Amino acid sequence: MKKVLYTFMLIGFGLLLNSCMEKEIPKIDGMVFIPAGEFVMGSDESDEEALGKEFGLRKERYYEDEMPKRKLKSEAYYIDRYELTVSKYKKYLEVTGATAPPNWKNGEVPKDKEEHPITYVTWFEASNYCKWAGKRLPTEREWERAARGDNGNIYTWGNEYDEAKANLNSGEVKRIGSYVDDKSPHGVYDMAGNVMEWVGDWYDAYDESSSFNKDYGGDKHKVLRGGLGGMSGHYVINKIYARGANRNYYIPGGAGDDGGFRCAKSYEGGK
Repeated sequence: MKKVLYTFMLIGFGLLLNSCMEKEIPKIDGMVFIPAGEFVMGSDESDEEALGKEFGLRKERYYEDEMPKRKLKSEAYYIDRYELTVSKYKKYLEVTGATAPPNWKNGEVPKDKEEHPITYVTWFEASNYCKWAGKRLPTEREWERAARGDNGNIYTWGNEYDEAKANLNSGEVKRIGSYVDDKSPHGVYDMAGNVMEWVGDWYDAYDESSSFNKDYGGDKHKVLRGGLGGMSGHYVINKIYARGANRNYYIPGGAGDDGGFRCAKSYEGGK
């Protein structure tokens, strides 16, 4: 009887300790805390139909730059719950005097777009905003873990494709959080659809990969993650791009109507 009682006391103490530790983690407005832990990254899919070549993809085959599928460890960090909005970027411009995106006529915010993701920003502009906000762009690892959860969902909501769950076929960017089902296991929104998002990494093969791509390496291209809001105009491509493992890339000084970003922040409290 004493042994059973002692066991329950230990369990209770452990639960109390964990609860206290969780309460000590500082909350950051608008950000989701993701604890240290293991997660699944990458994929083992193969472009058997050569769809990449058919659709004129520079890397010629889908999936190859995502290999291999493996388990990795991650330090704790924070990531923005939503893509950065036009209204927040406007405040940044007002304070810093930075240049407005080219789609803002006379420097004015497009009508009724305040809570839409900011677009037409280069990688440098996205990085500068995050630094100004006391944050940084997420790494590929952080972005993918936040999107797929720790078990490696194919899509934010699970493993079955459903284009109604995210902004994948509307042909336009939507207000952040418009698709409540495009919510990852960690509680982060709009990572399957809406706009692609700049991350911190240069585009290259993963350390564990032997794949080759003429665009790998050096300081040529930065990685973008996430879907396109259906602007690709093709069901098959939307289905591929909505996947959490999918990698896009572009020159860091480039910008367009399908690219935005969200910020991340390291957790300073240890593992």
